[in-house]
Amino acid sequence: MTSADQLRLASEFDAATRDQWRAMVDKVLRRSGADVDAHEGPLEDLLASATYDGFAIQPLYTADDAAPDAGFPGLPPFTRGSAPDGTIATAMAPGFPGDSPSTRGSRPDGAAAIGWDVRQRHADPDVGTTRRAVLADLENGVASLWLVVGAAGLPVDALPDVLADVYTDLAPVTLDAGADFVAAADALLAVHDDKGVPAGAVLGNLGADPLGHRARTGTPADLDGAAGLAKRIAERHVNLRSVVVDALPYHEAGSSDGQELGCALATAVAYLRALTGAGLSVEQAARQLEFRFAATADQFGTIAKLRAARRLWARVAEVCGAPRAAVPQHAVTSTTMTTRRDPWNNMLRTTLACFAAGVGGADAVTVQPFDAAIGLPDAFARRIARNTQSILLEESRVAGVIDPAGGSWYVERHTDELAHAGWAVFQEIEKAGGIVAALDSGLVEEKLAATRAARTARLDAGEEAITGVTVFPDKDEKPLTRQPEPAPPSGGLPRVRYAEPFEAALEARS
Repeated sequence: MTSADQLRLASEFDAATRDQWRAMVDKVLRRSGADVDAHEGPLEDLLASATYDGFAIQPLYTADDAAPDAGFPGLPPFTRGSAPDGTIATAMAPGFPGDSPSTRGSRPDGAAAIGWDVRQRHADPDVGTTRRAVLADLENGVASLWLVVGAAGLPVDALPDVLADVYTDLAPVTLDAGADFVAAADALLAVHDDKGVPAGAVLGNLGADPLGHRARTGTPADLDGAAGLAKRIAERHVNLRSVVVDALPYHEAGSSDGQELGCALATAVAYLRALTGAGLSVEQAARQLEFRFAATADQFGTIAKLRAARRLWARVAEVCGAPRAAVPQHAVTSTTMTTRRDPWNNMLRTTLACFAAGVGGADAVTVQPFDAAIGLPDAFARRIARNTQSILLEESRVAGVIDPAGGSWYVERHTDELAHAGWAVFQEIEKAGGIVAALDSGLVEEKLAATRAARTARLDAGEEAITGVTVFPDKDEKPLTRQPEPAPPSGGLPRVRYAEPFEAALEARS
């Protein structure tokens, strides 16, 4: 078929203009009772949605709203992904698969080949229960493990028993050990040694995050310990990471997307300074890092946040002289959006969040079980969590296209606006002396508290909804019961679950 023979589906219609659309909007708004004449500025502003980062989501995006070119997957600034072909080496082997900027993904191949790493979290302190749950996960679609150890999870000395049946060279392990990160790291390394795994074949992340622990608890951050561990790992375990840049403490304290990005970037820079101060090069230090972000039911917000995060890090890496130093992302479905009442709705929320994380280019995704807000998840909830990812990967084929949202005027503009919002927060923190000083002075908590209050006000006013709680509650609901999860670290930034006060009000009336 020649080009002349091809269908021209719109060829008989006159080209539409924004002014024509505005005229139609004017009529609709007047019929709805809106005071159009009193409004100054473009009419579409009356249809815009406010964000917590100071910019608005417009009702329509066109070529006039196009953002700067996002580049290509695997090339700086990695907005479109850090890998050019989508391979992820079963989960996060370090190195630099992509080039800056990584806005569209830190892998040059995006997620086209095998998709993202399905990573499941385990925090049950009962060794036998966790050992069985780990095997059930790995036999049914999970690719890597995220183990909470120490006071908030498994005993450190239980790692050999929990991993006794696991081929740790095939199933990477990421730790979350709080203040016990050195002891936990040594215990996990001993497990690898006992299994005969060569040092160069060890994957995963030892999970040192003293700054995240500082944010959670208010206790001093052991940066020297993290730097020493990173240096030791860099010398022998070339494919293992040691440090997590965890943005969840800020997200779970009520941050906006831009604040989450800014706090994460400031944390990453603090780790970069500590690791290079211990003798690592910028490239070596970057190879020790992994970012962790929250994924929410705000689908487009999550997609844009992950893309913006790669772009922001690419800028930092470029300034530091390592423009190709892409760092992988681990996305975790948000606990702030979950409910204890009508918890079945959490399956829908986490599906949206997982979809957005995959489309946004996350290298690893953790779907929290739907009953996680109630207590320790049961086997059914774990199965649904991992099957959510399997359906998106194997049936929906979400990972079949690299950066599928790339090129959308809305997504590209939202990415750009979030990148600027995150950069502004990062600059404010740096001017205050860095993330530790900003936490010590109360600057971070002050900013997060303002956003938290604004969101609560919108929920109170009905401008935002929590299905099953603030709208459409099941008045005859029989509550689920679960074994309580170990108390998480506390004493620092608060942990927020937005439904909690509204659930309390419902229970008081029942």
